[in-house]
Amino acid sequence: MKIRSTRNVVAATVAGMMVAAVGLGYFPGCGDASSEKGAVISICGVPATPEYEDLDPFKSCSFMKLCYKKKGETKLRGCQLVEFLDASGFVDALPFDEDISLVAECYDSDPLSPTPEPNNLKAKGQTVPFRHRQGDNLDLYNIFLMLPSSFGPTMAFGDGALACAGSETSPYSTRWGATATELYDSTVLIAGGVDGHDSQCGDWSDPTCVEKAHSTATIYDPRNGTFNLVGTEAGALMTQKRAFAAAIRLPSEQVVIFGGVNATGDPTNSVDVYDPVGRNFEAGMPMLDTRSRFTATLISSSEAGYVLLIGGYGTGEATWEVWTPTVGTIASGQLAESRWNHTSTLITSKEDPAVKRDMVVIAGGEGGGEPGASTVRDTLEIFDIDANKLDPLPIALCSNTPGNGTKKTMHAAAFVPKRHFLYIAGGFKDTKHAEPVQDICVWHSSQEKWSGEAGTFRLRTGRGALTATALPGNVVLFAGGLIKDEGVLSEAETVEIVFEYVKQDTGETVVDIGPGDGFQIAMLYPRWDHNAIATADGKVLFYGGITGTPASFSVVEKTELFNPQ
Repeated sequence: MKIRSTRNVVAATVAGMMVAAVGLGYFPGCGDASSEKGAVISICGVPATPEYEDLDPFKSCSFMKLCYKKKGETKLRGCQLVEFLDASGFVDALPFDEDISLVAECYDSDPLSPTPEPNNLKAKGQTVPFRHRQGDNLDLYNIFLMLPSSFGPTMAFGDGALACAGSETSPYSTRWGATATELYDSTVLIAGGVDGHDSQCGDWSDPTCVEKAHSTATIYDPRNGTFNLVGTEAGALMTQKRAFAAAIRLPSEQVVIFGGVNATGDPTNSVDVYDPVGRNFEAGMPMLDTRSRFTATLISSSEAGYVLLIGGYGTGEATWEVWTPTVGTIASGQLAESRWNHTSTLITSKEDPAVKRDMVVIAGGEGGGEPGASTVRDTLEIFDIDANKLDPLPIALCSNTPGNGTKKTMHAAAFVPKRHFLYIAGGFKDTKHAEPVQDICVWHSSQEKWSGEAGTFRLRTGRGALTATALPGNVVLFAGGLIKDEGVLSEAETVEIVFEYVKQDTGETVVDIGPGDGFQIAMLYPRWDHNAIATADGKVLFYGGITGTPASFSVVEKTELFNPQ
């Protein structure tokens, strides 16, 4: 269903400055204008359908504040307040030749009045960063407003049809186990994945029990909120169907998609390389070993790029290799322990100048046997990038939950460089994936040890097969997962957020986790074993995964966005 605004989008160009002309409209019927030299910004909201009625960002909107901010800054500049019903406004004097984002905020009363209403910010959104040079044309940019700290729907996750999320029945709309990689232009390439799970397999987490793997890829564009297939003709398809693969963007801006399981559920060592300019795939140099549910990390941007591949279900479960696009594997070795469903986190002096060396921290996972009969790992290993080898001895994982043990698989990890904190959170302590844990263990990147500052810091609810996404402001979003409530396993409906605040009386910075039980933030489509990626417009895109219970589950077709602003 399309809802179009009757308001017009206004465009203008002023000599010596760039002016953003703003029109207000409803998603998805926004964005119908262009401008020669000015920025045309269309303000959009989630579909005004009964399903999402409570998420309408314009429901209580009386005033719109329009601003811009420079890349890497949180300060809003050039702000102008307009009445919502005026339908247009200007952000004056936008700078040329700088990466900026345009920001729109919606209020239910005048925020500049002598007695402003408390908490009157009702919706917020921003564009992806863009750079404008004097005299250049500029395409239309949309700002999708969402309620702060809330989930909202996206466009259809399939062939780009203008429909609410999941309301179409595209054969490409289900992508459990797909990869997601941000491209040079802020769009996101989502490749492969599967439609479902083999009903004859009892274990949902068995990496070989998948059905209908895709060779297609779709591109999510945060500038207009759409998903569009790369194509279904030769060249626009991967050379092999694959799911539970790993993907990396190279310095050349090409995307490499490694391994995964193929159409028959077998791990593969094949590689696809995507050219974002030509929008086509071609076969790349194969890996040394077959791998699925593994990790790939870009450890060097010099020359063509060097990628570290770690573990994975297949012949490579106990190995690592360093791969380059021109040669293939140039170095390899043995892990101290075989592992898949682990995490690998890149920590370098570029992100955290306090670290003593550049490294990849490889934590947890499982291995040493067939799915369901393997061993959950209770160690982490460190790959020293400069030495091009693993440290000789693994390090025991921590636990801050009494009686929990230190074993972790299908957990999540996120690095906060300004705090030198690597959060290793949640997961399962058993290979049946039936015992989710609450641990949030904190690895201190400069001290290279478990941080005592974390104490008994833990998730409010034990979660396995969750996601962790690092966000600006030293924030980490833990979302979804499989939880256990009174002995029954089911999908998690909520998120938990690590945040910081300063105590007014002492000036001490406190790291905490919330929200409280009375202010829970619910996902629209609860899921586990899913994927999440932070997009250039400041939101987090969630796709894929499973919903229901392990005894009766289905693959999630619908995508959704989280607005942390």
